[in-house]
Amino acid sequence: MSKMSLDNNKGQGAMEYLMTYGWAILVVMIVGVVLWQLGVFGGGPGAVNTAVGFAKIKPFEPSIKYTGSTLSFVINNGAGTSISGVNVTASGDCTVASAAATTLTAGATTIVTGTTCGPKAVGDSFSVNINISYSQTVAGQVITHTDRGRINGVAE
Repeated sequence: MSKMSLDNNKGQGAMEYLMTYGWAILVVMIVGVVLWQLGVFGGGPGAVNTAVGFAKIKPFEPSIKYTGSTLSFVINNGAGTSISGVNVTASGDCTVASAAATTLTAGATTIVTGTTCGPKAVGDSFSVNINISYSQTVAGQVITHTDRGRINGVAE
């Protein structure tokens, strides 16, 4: 047997080893990310409240507060122009939410309060799906948008 064929066999063996364990590591990482997104690893006291999935009209994460049976947070108009007809709805641990202001200039904020929320004790985790619908005038045309996302966290 020549030295060249032995080197090729070693290279093939090394490549098979890397591919086998590489795929296994990738699967473990994907499962870990899915479990993390489902909130399996978080939710204890001191966990951070998060808002994910929103496009232009976004909640300020530090303002998210779930106390007893009330959820409140501040949303910011990041659309770049004035928006009107702001309507916030929720589902999950809260079923109804309302915005204090229905018209927001560019960069303005308003407080949103959840009015039909399940009672939560301090340290209980929560997850609320939020839909923020609004109208925006672009080039003389009124366009209606809906930003969707989810707020997760721990009750205070």
